[in-house]
Amino acid sequence: MGYEHYDNIIEPFLENVRLHPDRLACVCDDVTHTYQEMNVLTDRIARAFVDRGVTAGDRVAYLIPNSIELVGVYLAIQRIGAVAVPLNYRLISREIAFLTNAVDAKLLVFDKRFVDKVEAVLSDFESDLALMGVGTSTSFAPRLWDLASEAPIDPEVPLFKDPSALSRIQFTGGSTGLPKGACRTHRQDLTEIHACIASNGMLEMDHPIALIQCPLEHHGGHSWFMSALSSGATTVICGKFDPQNILSQIEQYGVTHMILLPPTTYLRLMRDEHVKDYDLSSVRIVQSAAGAMTPEVISEAFEVFPNTEVNYGWGQSESGTGTSIRITRDMVDRRVPELASVGTPMETLEVRIVDDEGLDVEEGQPGEAIVRSPAVMSGYYGQEELTRNAFTSDGWLRTGDIMRRDENGYLYLMTRKKDMIKSGGENVFINEVQTAILRNPLVADCVVFGTSDPVMGEAVAAVVQPVPGASLTAEDVQETCKQYIASYKKPRYVQFIDDLHRDDAGKVRLKDVIDYFDRKRAERK
Repeated sequence: MGYEHYDNIIEPFLENVRLHPDRLACVCDDVTHTYQEMNVLTDRIARAFVDRGVTAGDRVAYLIPNSIELVGVYLAIQRIGAVAVPLNYRLISREIAFLTNAVDAKLLVFDKRFVDKVEAVLSDFESDLALMGVGTSTSFAPRLWDLASEAPIDPEVPLFKDPSALSRIQFTGGSTGLPKGACRTHRQDLTEIHACIASNGMLEMDHPIALIQCPLEHHGGHSWFMSALSSGATTVICGKFDPQNILSQIEQYGVTHMILLPPTTYLRLMRDEHVKDYDLSSVRIVQSAAGAMTPEVISEAFEVFPNTEVNYGWGQSESGTGTSIRITRDMVDRRVPELASVGTPMETLEVRIVDDEGLDVEEGQPGEAIVRSPAVMSGYYGQEELTRNAFTSDGWLRTGDIMRRDENGYLYLMTRKKDMIKSGGENVFINEVQTAILRNPLVADCVVFGTSDPVMGEAVAAVVQPVPGASLTAEDVQETCKQYIASYKKPRYVQFIDDLHRDDAGKVRLKDVIDYFDRKRAERK
């Protein structure tokens, strides 16, 4: 049985509060909370939100790094039927204001580390936006925990129940580079979480221990912490990548499931000089996603984690669920061709591979993957035209990814149809970077694309045409970007060219530009 009988995404968590009240639910550094303690924390925060006027359907944005506080805020939002709007904590001030206003948020909750970012754009927020600080109080925002600690815990805040109501707006992006908020209901997220648990096998043991070192505000991080809490697991939350900390916690807590992103992070962990000093035999599932997990890397994972399998796959915020393949040591030893795939569709997901006319292609031929599932989003918040364009006339979601399917049903990701770069686990949209670069008055033109990178897997690259006679450096271009977009979006590599040779239609031969970039990059090595 799935989660069809639940009406709120946090009901599986609440079931584990009843079944395992004294079991550790969340661990982050030296802070621990049992399931019952997480429930009390959730109720207090929910009451604080209600006291500030938040009601069912109101959007609550939060800007919080990986922490137990983030989990508590998310669960509290769901308890009262409000809509969670997780924000990437690496955003700059103007992006925070734009996205908060874009969803007509009633409340913004922010961590003490981001006080300066929020204060810088106070005048840009909608006038009725309420603010709360986590770990701090300011002249413009009370401290959340002061409000929450004053709230009684008896009786509990009533649980909101409506499976068709919005539970989350997950910001993603597309070829325009503009932010798009994927609207997800309780039913869609319940379907997704159930499929995720079936894929990663958290219910295959009585007490799973899940270590998460990827942003919890991302779709993947959200899927994993909610899968863990829905499975009665102990969730070990990590912040910035620290190999010694991760390795010691695997040993200390007996971690059974782990997810690190981007995939190249596994290489950094497995090649740490102290990795052999720790007992890592408890790990049963190493989770990764499309990109950088070659058979050689997977073989290395089996050496470091002797009892593991590698769960690998593909998915989107829009699709909710995705595809997966459980890779064993034997599969790697035999070098089965499916190792190059992203697996088969997870529970409830249907996948078609179609041509530009929307017709199914022949087996083995590439085409755009379109999907259908109860986990697929409802649409993009406040963007009707984009929503219409995202779906076919008969309701299939256009993923924008080119795939092929083999005779055994395995799917292979060929390329991204969307104008998007996946750099270090973050989506970076080309138009957004180009626009930022062109804000520099010494830049006449530019082209942005993704290039291979040994650390990031894929990195942002730019070929820039300066204004004639201008003196411009790569650092100048990067500093301009940092003024207008988050730092991780700036180009990691910059090359200069006298003329991009746009044609009369304003188009550039991208292949020629990339070839030029590759030659210049090789010359610098």
